[in-house]
Parts: sequence; C-alpha cells; structure tokens
Amino acid sequence: MMLQAAVIFQSGMILQRGKCLAVWGTGNPGETIGVQIQGRTGQTVTEADGTWSVDLPPLDASVSEELIIKSDSHKIIFEQVAVGEVWVAGGQSNMEFLMRYEKHKKEEVKDCTDPDIRFYDVPEVCYDGQLEEFDYSRQGIWRKANPENLDYFSAVGYYFQKALKEKLNVPVGIIGCNWGGTASCSWMNPETVRKVGEPWMQEYETRTASMDMEEYWENQHGNQMNDKGNPFADVFGEFMMPRTPTEEELVEFFSHIKDNFEEYANILQPQAIPGSLYEHMLKSIVPYTIKGFLWYQGESDDVPGLNVLYKDMLSGLISDWRRLWGDEALPFLIVQLPGYDCWLMNTEENHYPIIRRCQEAVADSVEHTYLCSISDVGEEKDIHPKDKKTVGQRLALLARGHVYGEEILCDAPRAVSIKRNADGVAVTFEHAEGGLEIKGGHLNALQIISEGTEQEYSVYTEGDQLIIRMGNPLEEGVSVKFAQTPWYQVNLYNKAGIPAVPFEFSL
Repeated sequence: MMLQAAVIFQSGMILQRGKCLAVWGTGNPGETIGVQIQGRTGQTVTEADGTWSVDLPPLDASVSEELIIKSDSHKIIFEQVAVGEVWVAGGQSNMEFLMRYEKHKKEEVKDCTDPDIRFYDVPEVCYDGQLEEFDYSRQGIWRKANPENLDYFSAVGYYFQKALKEKLNVPVGIIGCNWGGTASCSWMNPETVRKVGEPWMQEYETRTASMDMEEYWENQHGNQMNDKGNPFADVFGEFMMPRTPTEEELVEFFSHIKDNFEEYANILQPQAIPGSLYEHMLKSIVPYTIKGFLWYQGESDDVPGLNVLYKDMLSGLISDWRRLWGDEALPFLIVQLPGYDCWLMNTEENHYPIIRRCQEAVADSVEHTYLCSISDVGEEKDIHPKDKKTVGQRLALLARGHVYGEEILCDAPRAVSIKRNADGVAVTFEHAEGGLEIKGGHLNALQIISEGTEQEYSVYTEGDQLIIRMGNPLEEGVSVKFAQTPWYQVNLYNKAGIPAVPFEFSL
C-alpha cells in the first residue's frame, strides 16, 4: 500500500495555527511514518489496518511552508502550505450558496485575488461508491481566491474569511461541508437522532418499511440525479440562485423539467437518510485541525410537528460535531433564519418563528455557541437571499468578539425585559451599548395585540430602551410581538449595525 495522506491534505492548503496539528493517512502496515513542517516533527508506526495518524506541536502563522511526510519507502511533499485560521462552514443551500450567484460578485471579482484566502469544498457524497460513480474532479480541491476560482467559494464563507483576514492579518481557510435542502438529521449521528429527535427517525423508518431497499439502492447507484460533481451543472440552481424569477418564468421553467422534477421530489433522496452526510462528508475531514464552525441551516427542519424538535436536534448536532473533533469547546456560530414568506409559487405559510426561537435557545443554553442576526437581509419571495456579504461580515464580527477576544460590540440587540409606564411600555435590550437606532423612521415588524386586535402606537428609542406609547396604560392580556411573523425586515439596530433579534412579551 503506497503512502498516502488524507485527501484534504494538498499543496495549497491552509493549516490551523496555534493548536496541535493532526495529520493522518494510510500506508504499509508496520512502516514508520515521519511528518515535519516549520521544524516541528512527529513520528508513528502504521497500524495493521494500514492507517496512521501523527499529532504535531502547534504551528505559527505563515504564508508558505512545506509539509513533508515520509515512510520507509516513500516521501510526499506538499508545497505552498499556509498556516492561519481554518473554519468549517456547514449547513444547507444558504451556506452552500456560491459566490457565482452572490449579489455583490461582479464588484467583488475585480479585486478578489488573495492567495491567503482559500476554500476547500468537501465532495457532496452520501453513500458508498458515489465518488467512483461520477466525476468529482471539481470538488475536494483547495482553491485560492482569484477571478478564476471565486465562483466555487461559499459566499458566506468567503466574506467571513475576507473580513477576518483583514483584522487578523493571517491566512484564513474555509472548509465547505454543506448540501442544499438537507435537514439536521442528515448531519447527525443516527444514534443521536434517535435519542433527541425520535420522530425524525420514525418518519424515515415508516417511509422505508414498505420499500424494497435492495432495489432502491440499485436504482440510486449510477443514477444521474446523484451526480453532484459539477456544481455548475445543476440546471435548477443555475436558474434559481442568481436572481428571483417571476411567476411566469417559474411556470415556463417547470414546464420543461416537470417529469424529472416530480420524479426527484417524490422519491427518498439518499442525502435525506439520517446520518448519511455525517458519515460520508463530515467524517471525511475529521480530525483536520480547525478553529470552529459556521452553521446556516434550519429551513428543511421546518416540518409541521417536527420543527419544535429543532432545539434538541441542533444541540445534538453540535455535540456530535464537537465529539468527532474531541473538543467540546469548539465555537459554533449560528445564523438565525431571516424573514421569508414563500418560494416557488408555494403559498403555504412557513413556521420559521419556531426555528428562530429554537436557534436562539441553543445559543442561550449550549456553551460556546453564538447567534448571528441577519433579520434585515431576508427576501420575502426567495428562500435564498442574494446578499451573503452581510452574513459573512456579521459572522466575522461574532468571531472577532467571542473567539479572538476583541473588545467590540458583536452581538445582536436582544430584548431582556419589559416594564409598564403611564402610557405604554419600555423594552430594555442587552448588547445595546451606545443606544439603539431605528433606520427609516418607522419601526418595522412590531405588533401590539389586545383581545386579538392590533393596537396603534408610537415608538422611539432612548438609550438601551425601546419606548412604546399607546396613549393609555396597557390592559392585562396584551402581547408585544417583534418579528414573530414568517416575513419581516427588521430595522432596529445597535451601534454596531446589527439588527435586533425577534422577541415577544405577554403582559
């Protein structure tokens, strides 16, 4: 067996600075393996099953190094290896969303060349043999930011790493590990799903109980629907992602792909199987040394009856991921879903307020998790907001404050208490140092409801408070709701320019 490193180790990669570095691969059983970089060395003997793993002492930031791996009979040299900060960007389509489609891409590409910003996309596979069945030569590659490569970058990841690099002045790498349209159960250990989200597992088992699974897998192997090797060959994505089509354009588009689309939509997708992406994507990069995780997901967990489980599901997922890396303190930065109404002519009301509350609850209850508010950049009729620059920059702000120790205002303003006054109420916020600001004059997304009827009010800010005037003292049973509908666009900000998190009080 020839000496090999894990696929993610390549020339042009970025390694994490300041932490013990894991390097692993395969080779001949019993052979001695030596690894060196920056004068740090490590050695081991290949196990009987042909696997080996070496831990090196922490590295210093650098723009160009060589990583050398030697066995008794072979040598591998990886060149142009940078050392800096490495984050995993996980989730579904809004994290996967490519720079190719992003709102600011045309301007960004003019000045995007930076060899210290690099992106690795984990191949989208969900079953054994998929990598061999299709051409995946465009995935699983470390790419440097330049006009030729920018289309392949996760847009959220790119803007995050660009903003972080400007402040830290070290190379920043993103490992994209995401798949559009996937629920959290796909990214979790199936045992955890059964423990914290049993109805998700029951739904899968009920659906497959009457299926001939041998025939199912025969139909999946080699099926062109499972060819995910070329991200630009997705006809649906190329049509939907760059802009929001009109209803007429949607009707025309679906008239040409109706049969294929219905076939695809009505069968069990292998990437929807609980644990499938945890096993085949996430584990392929473990234990690559990283700083933390970015997470933008939850849309596909908005299933009636199952969405209420999202707090436990996301908490379980975070625990699963940290356990794989052997570090319970790895930071998790969670993007809270923004306002959104409907998409693809589907007029059924979503229940995103439930998902948002669950995301906030996870950030409140799970250590080293932080909530990123993008409640001002959602799009009413598109599940894929095109502005990912704001998302990446806000995540970078969170990381700077909570992970890299900068003393900055980086969290969204959050309502913590409400107090009656003579003619209304005062809502007090945390993370509002320097005061609050309503942009545009009129406050969006606020509802005062009494006996089922919305009440009129006036509102202004005073320091860290939102003052709501009703003209008369509020009666018992009044609800003060902010951004509690599926669609909204928040325009209440703190001095860092971060929009407020949804809240609700009952008086």
